[in-house]
Amino acid sequence: MKNIYLCIFAIMFGGSVVAQEVTSDAIADIFYRLNGDPKNPKMKINHTKGFCASGVFIPSKDISKKINIPLLEQKKIKTLARFSLGGAAMDDRSKGRGLALRLEGDKETWTMVMLNSEINFARTPEEFFQFFSMKIPVDGKVDQAKIAKLTSEVESFRKFDEYMKNVGFTASVANTPYYSVHTFYFKDAKSDKMIAARWKFVPEDGVKYLSENDKKTKSKDYLLQEFNKHIKNKSINYKMYLVLANPQDATNDTTAIWSGKHEEVLVGILNVNKYEGMGCNQEVFFPSDIPQGVGAPVDPLFQIRNETYGVTFGRRQ
Repeated sequence: MKNIYLCIFAIMFGGSVVAQEVTSDAIADIFYRLNGDPKNPKMKINHTKGFCASGVFIPSKDISKKINIPLLEQKKIKTLARFSLGGAAMDDRSKGRGLALRLEGDKETWTMVMLNSEINFARTPEEFFQFFSMKIPVDGKVDQAKIAKLTSEVESFRKFDEYMKNVGFTASVANTPYYSVHTFYFKDAKSDKMIAARWKFVPEDGVKYLSENDKKTKSKDYLLQEFNKHIKNKSINYKMYLVLANPQDATNDTTAIWSGKHEEVLVGILNVNKYEGMGCNQEVFFPSDIPQGVGAPVDPLFQIRNETYGVTFGRRQ
């Protein structure tokens, strides 16, 4: 799957300079070089560790007055969820979190792939490729000086690094917020015009972080343990909001932080109430799976992200 973008930089691999075309295959190759295991070639190489759950999405009663999405006319929508860690991390005491949802309506589905950060670390496929390339070990060692240098020089890397300094280790998935990162488009119920917005899932139990002592004493598998403990008593609930873009907001840049006051629309509430094992870890959640009334992002990363998901899924078969 070729992509029209070409790298405008050179990457050092073992002392040789290579001009690299940025394709979905090239990005997949980087993930395998960074996270792959030759003994387990079919392993998942990004958001490797995760678990599956299910529940229902309950649309807001008045949402059809704001946005025209036929799927949301259902009173309840069966939902599959996969909670995960970022990258190939296998220890829950890490910052990166992911949440993939598949809303399974009577006639349509809606797949949402989210992170616990509002922004991404890269604006373009070139930056995405470079971000992971700089972390590949050479002769068994990661060049930390090179990472520090590029992080300071590349604005996207620098902004993300500063942002993540203020993100803590969340105490459970029930206390973790999740964000679309990309800007999607939603059909206005009155004018039929498309409204630019990002979305967020806000935990009803609030955002909570581990204490310094908790970081030392918690199990590396504490997220699943806390999840199962929580759902014995009640469901894990999130409120889904659309955050509508203001005129000055960058809608084609996943590294852009939207500042100031924004109109927010309550889309509905997600109730997660059942553990579903590990089966969905082998599935693929395509962000391009969107229902009528929702338009795809126009940023440079969205299409190649979907293509890369397809490549890595194919290699796992």
